Amino acid sequence: MPRRELASRLMVAAVGIPLAVFIIYWGVWPVGVLMAAAGVLGAREYYHLKPDDTVAFRGLGTALAGALPLMAALYPDYRAFTSWAFGLVLGTVLLVLALSLWFRWPDGRPMDAASRTIMGALYTGGALSFWVLLRALPDQVSNEATAIHGAALLIFPIWVTWLGDTFAYGCGSRWGRTKLIEAVSPNKTIVGAIGGLVGSVLAGGIFARLWLSGVPEFGLSWQVGAALSVPIAVVGQVGDLAESVLKRDAGVKDSSHLLPGHGGVLDRLDALFFTVPLTYALLLLIRPWL
Repeated sequence: MPRRELASRLMVAAVGIPLAVFIIYWGVWPVGVLMAAAGVLGAREYYHLKPDDTVAFRGLGTALAGALPLMAALYPDYRAFTSWAFGLVLGTVLLVLALSLWFRWPDGRPMDAASRTIMGALYTGGALSFWVLLRALPDQVSNEATAIHGAALLIFPIWVTWLGDTFAYGCGSRWGRTKLIEAVSPNKTIVGAIGGLVGSVLAGGIFARLWLSGVPEFGLSWQVGAALSVPIAVVGQVGDLAESVLKRDAGVKDSSHLLPGHGGVLDRLDALFFTVPLTYALLLLIRPWL
């Protein structure tokens, strides 16, 4: 990696990581606002991966991507959120179909317009809504929960994902020879994937031991933290590859140049679009046994 690019990456990380941790600790609504902004920026990147593809209703999709995290902050219980979110998504689908038929007929491709519009919104804002739900989870089940408990639950999959990515890069660069899926991502290797898995498990076990054992209703031992890190690591690598597929299909290296040295929102959060929702689902699934 060129020194200039490395310096840019380190500078963005030095500013962004403490700021993100502060916002996560601050509360559910600050996280909701941050995720709404990230959803809008991510959706814009998604819809502009192919600038000449104007099938999707980009404005509607971007608005939906920003609205979903705010709705999660307003209705942090997953039952209420899913009900309202389903209604909002369905309403957007119907509106896209109506606009396609009214303004673009006979070449409006209404089904393509609806699917691409909704896909962009759910891939970004829909996935980021689970950051808000996970941050609010301890407060929803216990009166003894504090800000540190909600922050720790949300930081857990972020820590596991990014540490796994760091291990994957280091192991792959040092010992990787055989490509994982060369047609999708030529720089990823099997050794790197295995190293990422090992790194995630270590990171999850250590983090659970230090920060999660005292979370009300969701206290995790280091063994459970390490075990949960296995599917998180696997799904994180799938998420990374999924974004690589999108960029390769669009013929671009980065989704944007918003973050110097890091690319865009899609580049920085690619794996987390998958791992944070998975963590939320896994915690609800295992809660009766904790």
